[in-house]
Amino acid sequence: MTLKKITLIYPFAYGYIDFVVKELQSYSSINVTDIKTDVIKYKYPHIGAKVWNGITKLFGKNRKREFFNEQILQQIKEKQDIIFIIRPDLMDLYVLEELKKKTDCFIAYYYDSCKKYPQQLEIAHFFDEIYSYEKEDIKNYGFIETTNFIYDEKIESRENEYDIFNISSYDNRIDEINNLSKVLVDVGLRIKFILFWFEKLNYPHLSSITKYLSLEETKNFISRSKSMIDIQRADQKGLSFRTFESLGYRKKLITTNSAVKEYDFFHPDNMMIIDSKNVNTDSIKDFIDLPYVEIPQYILDKYSVKTFTANIFKLLPDGN
Repeated sequence: MTLKKITLIYPFAYGYIDFVVKELQSYSSINVTDIKTDVIKYKYPHIGAKVWNGITKLFGKNRKREFFNEQILQQIKEKQDIIFIIRPDLMDLYVLEELKKKTDCFIAYYYDSCKKYPQQLEIAHFFDEIYSYEKEDIKNYGFIETTNFIYDEKIESRENEYDIFNISSYDNRIDEINNLSKVLVDVGLRIKFILFWFEKLNYPHLSSITKYLSLEETKNFISRSKSMIDIQRADQKGLSFRTFESLGYRKKLITTNSAVKEYDFFHPDNMMIIDSKNVNTDSIKDFIDLPYVEIPQYILDKYSVKTFTANIFKLLPDGN
């Protein structure tokens, strides 16, 4: 049997893509090469080499960058049936050129909008297929529509310690998140809002962390919460993984992203759309207390990691 050869190349992605890799590895007919670019680290042999690299960078030569590129290309020993890449705008152009030579099906997944990363448009010609969950980019540039996915549906039933859970990174949403936390606490709602940044931050109702929570740690907080809240980034219209975690774990979702109502899994008893600048806290309390409405499994299956993987990598049930 000839193995189908698939390579995935991607930066730090919170562990979500590990589920895609695991799904691919479940097929005996697929040979998977998994390249996590965030673990490629160059170590200077001595301080002089570091100083010299600083000098040569002024003239367009960067040994750290060269090492990064070499490590990616060296891991692909033979021609691949598919090479799948996330954030290709982080790659040097010649690396994209070399990768394209190594496959007849070069696929990009644009995790972010082209407004946020306009260079994605400049490199689009390298790819045979580009997937995106940003509907504006799909409409304007002919990308193939996809969504994020449900990666887990098993969660331990625990007593609810929190009414609302949120985890976010420190970015331009911080004032919105901070103000919302104050509003919710002031009406007696029990919240657990976690804020990640590389140094400690001080906000009255936000728990500051300096290391990423694993998905398992995040799941632990979700299991102890009645609902989750998702604050949409201004440059993002597609659905975040919070949406699909709420579906998989059967948790209520409060969101500022009105796009959720366009999907077949939307139910007003399960998902509530809010304007964070004009919050009706009574409505939120009523929403949280409503029973969760079970979504049919055939609908959830459409958004599973299994379906996501099969669609992008053109897999039949036997993996071919």
